[in-house]
Amino acid sequence: MPRSGAEARRRLRQAALELYLERGFEATTAAEIAARAGVNERTFFRHFPDKREVLFDGEADLRATLARAVVEAPEGLEPFEVLLHAFGEPAGNLEANRPFSEPRWEVIAAT
Repeated sequence: MPRSGAEARRRLRQAALELYLERGFEATTAAEIAARAGVNERTFFRHFPDKREVLFDGEADLRATLARAVVEAPEGLEPFEVLLHAFGEPAGNLEANRPFSEPRWEVIAAT
């Protein structure tokens, strides 16, 4: 059993992705995701309101980070430069998340 909330969340995300790739999104239940992650179903719902949200975990944080970076961009930048500045802040996190995000797109496209 994962001891921290962050570890449980990570394991739930990984378990969901594996099951979605193996069985498909529609054929996978929250209970199966929880079991694969080694937690109970209640823990799943403590972290995610439904099985769809597992695929989009962190999206709200990313949007907030990008919006803040756009607002805080130095004066005088062209619009494209503002975007480059904004994506510079979460670039490391985006790169670190590639092992999850790339297969996630397969699931989204298939669903």
